Amino acid sequence: MLEPLFSKIFADKQREWVTGSIIAAVIVIHSPAHLLNTWLLDFPQTFSIALFKNADFFYTLITVRGLVFLLSTTILLCTLIRPIADFFTAHRSDISVKKIFQNSIAVFFISGILVVPIHLGIMGIGYGQMSKDPFDYYDTTNQFYQRLLMPALAYFLQFKGPVLFHLFSLLVTFLLIFLTLLFFDANKVRTTLLEKISLAGTSFIITQFQSPGYTEQCSLVFALIVLIIPMGMLPRIAAVSLALFSHEVSILLFMAIAWLYFSKEEKAWVGMVIVAYVSCWLVSFGFDLPKLFAVRTVGGLSGFDWLAGHPLRELGGLVMSYKLLWVVFGVALFRHSAELKRLLVFILPGIVATIFAVDTTRLMAFSFIAILFALVYVKKYALISERSLQFLVGLNLCLPSVYIGLNSGMVYFDGVYQLFYHGIFLR
Repeated sequence: MLEPLFSKIFADKQREWVTGSIIAAVIVIHSPAHLLNTWLLDFPQTFSIALFKNADFFYTLITVRGLVFLLSTTILLCTLIRPIADFFTAHRSDISVKKIFQNSIAVFFISGILVVPIHLGIMGIGYGQMSKDPFDYYDTTNQFYQRLLMPALAYFLQFKGPVLFHLFSLLVTFLLIFLTLLFFDANKVRTTLLEKISLAGTSFIITQFQSPGYTEQCSLVFALIVLIIPMGMLPRIAAVSLALFSHEVSILLFMAIAWLYFSKEEKAWVGMVIVAYVSCWLVSFGFDLPKLFAVRTVGGLSGFDWLAGHPLRELGGLVMSYKLLWVVFGVALFRHSAELKRLLVFILPGIVATIFAVDTTRLMAFSFIAILFALVYVKKYALISERSLQFLVGLNLCLPSVYIGLNSGMVYFDGVYQLFYHGIFLR
């Protein structure tokens, strides 16, 4: 009896529920434990209240933050469930979920042999620690707290601590692979296993094996859901918000998606979500922009400084992000001009992101939609002969996937690709 009643209430007030959930979640994200504690201790003396300095009151606030975020994310995720369920019901006859799942398993394990995901990445370790209790996590670096969603989901689902968070991260990577393969089926394009594995060897998937634990993969998951699943305005806004709660560079990715796919009203909603998020972010730094920008410096240098000092690393990182699949992108760009705008718009988010940060290869993941559509066009309109395409993706698979950052240069990781690199390139 309660379920139909809850469904009716939620349906009648869905806009209010979604709006309230977004606002509540944004406030929780930008009032982390270390800042909350500072604010309470520094509360103006004229308004000083003894209760604010009480440890029990502080930990009560921490608990409330967790409950509010749990409720908010649950509402936003529930908003997505109905359109997703409707999609799979409608396509039960023409999309084989079982086959996609089996292919995803094959792609996942082969990718895991090419690059063995043994250890959490550098920031992945921080997210793993955060997952023990993300609402009482003291982020003294101010680098982690605004990417709350993935550690919070791991915490709620009991994947707490670095070891279990590592497992949770790989499960999210598997989901990303599954949705990538579903994207091609939804666009009525059949891809070979070789193409699937070769595609997984590019930036947006292979970096999750090189450095497990990074949160941007959640943003990519929500981007694919929006592109694959037909849905109304509120589910789309819920997906945008959840992606933003995972990684702030989602702003660039969803600006591109909104420009090409959203109505005027939906674009206005996206703008309001971004403004709310950025405003609370600025408040959390006391509107101290130099302090905010300093958080993202590496070795005392900004992304601009690193780029100016190492332009060839930037170029190498861009090239190695999608390796020989840049050829596929180029062919689609020049031989299928009808989709020129879509390809150019979707290639920009990752490129723009690399200007502001040093993780060139990893951040190019935010350009993945352009590569996916390029492969769709090449396959659907036979822009490259099938034989030539299989040769190209096979060669792409054989080319070792490496990470290139502005601060680190080229880095390779454990696995078959490392053996290739040592045996062929360093012989």
